[in-house]
Amino acid sequence: MRPRRLSKRRYWLGCPREISKSQSSRGEKIVSILTTAPGTTNSIGGLKVVTGNGWFAARPSGTEDIYKLYAESFLGADHLKRIQAEAQGILQRAFGRE
Repeated sequence: MRPRRLSKRRYWLGCPREISKSQSSRGEKIVSILTTAPGTTNSIGGLKVVTGNGWFAARPSGTEDIYKLYAESFLGADHLKRIQAEAQGILQRAFGRE
């Protein structure tokens, strides 16, 4: 999957807030949105959105004006593709389709 371009400043200012407004990811309830490691206050360098059947994480590149998207499905390859597509849509809406 190709990385997407973004403004790092807009990522940090708006992305978690915009995603929290989204009630679901592909019809699945969002269980949590993390920007820090569980049990600590250490930043994870991006954000992680968790549903009951999978998750995605996005973080800005340290050297380029792009974000990298990571995802996992607990239901299989087709579900993983849906998570990736929905994650890109959520992130594009949060970034205002740059």
